[in-house]
Amino acid sequence: MGEVNRVFKVDGKPFFSLGGQSRNSSGYNAAEAETAFQAVKLLHGNTLEIPVYWGQIEPREGGFDFPSVADLLDGAR
Repeated sequence: MGEVNRVFKVDGKPFFSLGGQSRNSSGYNAAEAETAFQAVKLLHGNTLEIPVYWGQIEPREGGFDFPSVADLLDGAR
């Protein structure tokens, strides 16, 4: 059996993830997300896992709220 070489890469370069997971029992609003982003930054982290539940994206059937996801992505950048 040959050697298996699996590496997570970002922009073609090996990436070592150092970060955290926010509370995963409920969704986040913008202020809570900002607190989580700042906490990871203080720890010199580069990764944060924040849950996004379908109920946040579609709070009522057929009514979608993608700006809330866009806000999380903007905050992460």
